[in-house]
Amino acid sequence: MKELKSDISVLLNNDVAKNIVSLGFFSNYPLLDYYIENNSALIFGKSDHLWAHIISSSPAELSNLLSRHHNITEYYYSVEEWMIPLIEKFGEIDWIMTTNRYILDDNISTKKPEIKIIPIDRSYSLYIYENSDYRKYTSLDYINDRLANDISAGIKLHKKLVAWGFTHDDGALGFLHVLKSHRNKGFAENILNFLISKKQKAGKPAYVNIVSENTHAIKLVEKIGFRFDRRVSWIKLMN
Repeated sequence: MKELKSDISVLLNNDVAKNIVSLGFFSNYPLLDYYIENNSALIFGKSDHLWAHIISSSPAELSNLLSRHHNITEYYYSVEEWMIPLIEKFGEIDWIMTTNRYILDDNISTKKPEIKIIPIDRSYSLYIYENSDYRKYTSLDYINDRLANDISAGIKLHKKLVAWGFTHDDGALGFLHVLKSHRNKGFAENILNFLISKKQKAGKPAYVNIVSENTHAIKLVEKIGFRFDRRVSWIKLMN
């Protein structure tokens, strides 16, 4: 993990489960700036955008922080539901992506993949982007960055990439996708099991963020053993 300022490290590690995404994010990207009020903080780091990470259990403390520092960025990272009305006081929401977080306990083992899994590189970035269901929330540069800097998994048939998965900027497993013509063959489960094994060997937590309407993905992670943790949202305010 990249070295964090001691006061921020203490706040993040006071509740590892709650702050799992920020701990993951700042192990991959540098901390650029932060502001603390008692037991709350706004922490800023840049991946595809300059993101504000919130550490807080206090509406009063968070309101004070936002009133002073909301103009630094329009992007808010992994926001809990009670925080959203406080953020909305400082701008109209341009877009919001709400997901359910699922975490795999360390003691749960996964099946060995039953089909050949290959790592995928940046030469597939455009292809992955064009086939993504979430182009509104991602970018080609972001996909390039993630493929270059973390684990990935793909399945090829007849020299064509038909299924893939890799990680987001906080290390969460994601981008799991199977071409429609190749679904219901167990490819997604094989890829997810492969990525989980890589995480476990590295001593890193395995977790996912899934939109509630993606019932197939939710059934898959529950089958593997992931447990629901909480609902969180990524938010962009209007400029």
